[in-house]
Amino acid sequence: MRKRVDRELALPSSSTLGGLGRRRALSRAEWFRMAGLVLLLGGVAMGQRPRLDPQGDYAYDLPSTEAAVRDVSLDDAGFAWSAEMPEGDTVFLEFRLAETTGEEPAVTAARGSASVRQVFEPKAAGRRFLDVSPLRAGDRVSLSGSGAKWQGGPARLFVYRNRPVAGRRVLVLAPHPDDAEIAAFGVYRQSNADIVTITAGDSGWQNFKALFPEEKEHYRIKGLLRAWDSITVPMIGGVPPERARNLGYYNGRMAEMQKSPAQVFPPFRTVLEDPAYYRKLNVDLSLRGRPFEGTWDALVGDIAWELGRVKPEVIVTPHPILDSHLEHQLTTVALAEALARWKGDCEIYLYTNHAILDEARPRGDRDAMTGLPAWQGADLRFSRVHSVPNTEEDRKLKLVALEAMHDLRAFDLRDGADPLDESKKRALFRNDYYRRAPRPVELFLVATREQVAALREDWLQTVQIARRPRSPAGSKNPAANHQQAERRGAGNQPDR
Repeated sequence: MRKRVDRELALPSSSTLGGLGRRRALSRAEWFRMAGLVLLLGGVAMGQRPRLDPQGDYAYDLPSTEAAVRDVSLDDAGFAWSAEMPEGDTVFLEFRLAETTGEEPAVTAARGSASVRQVFEPKAAGRRFLDVSPLRAGDRVSLSGSGAKWQGGPARLFVYRNRPVAGRRVLVLAPHPDDAEIAAFGVYRQSNADIVTITAGDSGWQNFKALFPEEKEHYRIKGLLRAWDSITVPMIGGVPPERARNLGYYNGRMAEMQKSPAQVFPPFRTVLEDPAYYRKLNVDLSLRGRPFEGTWDALVGDIAWELGRVKPEVIVTPHPILDSHLEHQLTTVALAEALARWKGDCEIYLYTNHAILDEARPRGDRDAMTGLPAWQGADLRFSRVHSVPNTEEDRKLKLVALEAMHDLRAFDLRDGADPLDESKKRALFRNDYYRRAPRPVELFLVATREQVAALREDWLQTVQIARRPRSPAGSKNPAANHQQAERRGAGNQPDR
C-alpha cells in the first residue's frame, strides 16, 4: 500500500536543551519549506554560495506580518499616498520592476523636499520592495527611475509601527569585531546599549604580515587588536568600554564547537598560553574574572549570563537564514539556546551583514536606502520590519567608527610600498563597508522569541542534512573540504 505523500516527516534535533531537544514533526508544507532551505544553507555549509535569480520575485510574505496593508495604484509618475493611511515608522512599497539596465538600476521616490533612492541588482525584474519610510502620507509621491522601469497598476503599501529604540535597553550581539558597527551603530548610539562580541576575530587575511611574518604570532596580534577594537571603538557611539565586551572565543571554531558542544577547541590559527587571553582584555571586571572554556556549552552559558546581566528589551543579532556567514548564523543559534534559560520579555532585531543571495547588498552609494536583502526562499519567520533612521551625525560617526576598525582597512607602513596585492584590492572593493554601512537607515526584521527558536530549528535541520557524508566528484578528502568550508563561513570572509 502506497504511503500518503502528506504524512508527517520527523527530523531529529541536535539540541540537548529540554524543550528545544524534542523531535519535531514536519507537515508536507513544512517539508517543502525545509527542502528549499537545504538548497540554500546546505550550499553555504559546503562553501558554495547560492545564486540569485535577478528576474525572480522577492519572496517576503509581508501580508502575514503585523503590517497595515493599503492598496495603491502606480502610474508612470508615481502614486497617491492618502492622508488617511495609518501612521507608521516603517513603510514599504510592494511593486514590480518591469525592466532594468546598467549596473546600478535605481528608483527614487519623492514627496515635497524629502526623497529616497534605492538601488537594485543588475538585470532585476519582478516583485520588489521600496523603502519609503522617510516619506509621509498626505500627498502624491512621485517616482523616477534611473535604468529602471516599473509596472503600472495595482501595488501595496505595508506600514509598520515599532517602538523607537531611543532609551530602550538593547543588547547587540556581534559574531566578530566590527559586525556591531556595520549593522547597528545608529541603534546603539540612540539607545541604552550593551555590545557583546563573540570572537576575537583572530583569523582572516594576514594584513599585518609585514610586521609579524610568523603566522601564529600574526594571528595572536590580530586577535588582540580586533578584540580591543570591539571594546573601545563603540565609545565613538557613546558606549563605554565596560559596556562593550568581547567573550574571547576563537574565530573559525564555532561550527566545530556546535557539532561537539562539550569538546574544548583551541584557537584555529594561533597558539595561546592562556586560553582566556582575549577575554582578559576586557575592561569589565566581571567578564574578565569569569572562567573561560572554548566549548559551545560555555558559549551558550556566557550569552545566557549576559542576558541576565543586561535584561534587554531588544536583542540585535544576525538573521540565521538571510546572513550567509556560518559564524553569524551560529551566533543566533547560540542565542536561541540561551533564551531557553533566560525568560525575560524581549524582541529580537535580526540583521544581515552578508546577504546570502547578494553579498554586494546594500547596493549603490551610501546615500541610497539599505533595502530588504534579496530572498527567494521560504518564510523567514518575522513579525515586523523596522527601518531605523540614522541622522547625518549618526552616519558620519559610523563611518569614523568603521575606519577605526583595523580589519576594514589595509595596514600601510607608509614606506612607499603598496599595502595590498590585486586580489586584496578586489576583495576590499567588493566588500567596502565604508560604502555599504553608513546608510540613511539600519534595517531589521523583528522577531519574537518563539520565531527565533523556530529559526534555530530550521537551521539545525537544514545543516544536519547538509552535513551528511557525501563524496563529491573530484574530492579526495570530503571531510577535510567540509571542515575547511565550515571554518571559512561564506564568501571567504571568516571574520566579519
